[in-house]
Amino acid sequence: MDALTILTVFTLLVLLGLLITWFSNKIKISNVLLLILTGLVVGNLVQRAGIIAFSGDALVTIAIISLVIIIFDGSSKFTSKSLNETGFQSLKVIGWFILFNILLLSPFVAVFFFEEFNLSYLLYGVIFAIIMGATDPATLFSMFKSKSNRVVEFLKVEAVLNTPITILLPFLFLDLIGYVGTTFELFEFYAIAFFNQIIIGIGAGVSTGIVFFKAMKHFYSEQISPLAIICSALIAYILAENLGGSGVLSVAVLGFVFGSVYITHKELLAGFSSMLSNSLEILVFLLLGFIIQIELSFVYFLKSILIFGLLLISRHLAIKLSLKDFNVKEQLFMTLSMPKGLGTAVLVFSLSVMEIAALSVVNNLVVVVMIYSLILSTAVNYYSKNFIRVTLDPNKV
Repeated sequence: MDALTILTVFTLLVLLGLLITWFSNKIKISNVLLLILTGLVVGNLVQRAGIIAFSGDALVTIAIISLVIIIFDGSSKFTSKSLNETGFQSLKVIGWFILFNILLLSPFVAVFFFEEFNLSYLLYGVIFAIIMGATDPATLFSMFKSKSNRVVEFLKVEAVLNTPITILLPFLFLDLIGYVGTTFELFEFYAIAFFNQIIIGIGAGVSTGIVFFKAMKHFYSEQISPLAIICSALIAYILAENLGGSGVLSVAVLGFVFGSVYITHKELLAGFSSMLSNSLEILVFLLLGFIIQIELSFVYFLKSILIFGLLLISRHLAIKLSLKDFNVKEQLFMTLSMPKGLGTAVLVFSLSVMEIAALSVVNNLVVVVMIYSLILSTAVNYYSKNFIRVTLDPNKV
């Protein structure tokens, strides 16, 4: 496609996304669900007509930029106090959730969605199980933006913390497929790799924050400062990835640093990043439909609903084990509130570029389960007063 055609398509998609977002606000539900469904319909119609063919690398680049901005925007809203209080509990939930997903989901995914049961397909099932451990910060911030409660605050912290983990681990397990070596060598390699990802990611985020935010402490420009914020987030991601660390973790740390230090006109800068993240999010979810081909059959949906049911069981077990000081209704609310969103979409884009048939199966199932999770989370949010007591912020209603 020529540049003008691409620009025209992107403009029309953004316009469509704006209309969908306006409509979702009118009916008071998250726009993510409607954006994905619309993207699937439009994407499949366009692909069948053979009108548009986007480059996979271009789609991944757009998705990564969106993820960087949204993670920065979300993590900047947290303070050290809120993370100290809920951070450890969140990590416990994330660890148990991923472990139960691997034990419950991966065997069924390998049996139901692949031709035969073997170690390679089981590992693809593990990759799916890990991806399903994510909850989306942007969707949760959108759903609960006017609500305050210890359950809501916990879900927001958990979403920010689990995104780097669920993006990092699938690629580590991908390297396991076809690996030849001793068990000790395998453990040593992955232990070092994971440790490096964490340390380098944190270091890149902190160092980038020190350089940029120290310079911006007493300096503000309407033209330069918003661009400096976006530039710092992208640099933190690029620096960490090039050094072998987690770019997503680096951006999350940078956002936390931004939210914790004094910067002149911080509220205006935070508003700019939120506006940009919302615009990019619209484009990513619509573009998701251009790379996914969902099998429209009763048997497929029956199998996928069973997988989603196992996911809910896994989630409930993790919540039960980790959050014993929450009551039954609060635990049930957190079990059902696990929307998948941008981080999951970025993984789908990234895995689709590899052009591996088994990963296409995983991607399609990920998007279907993502839709289920968004439908359920939207319904639970609508009836949240039946589960938890929330305080409404009059400035955000």
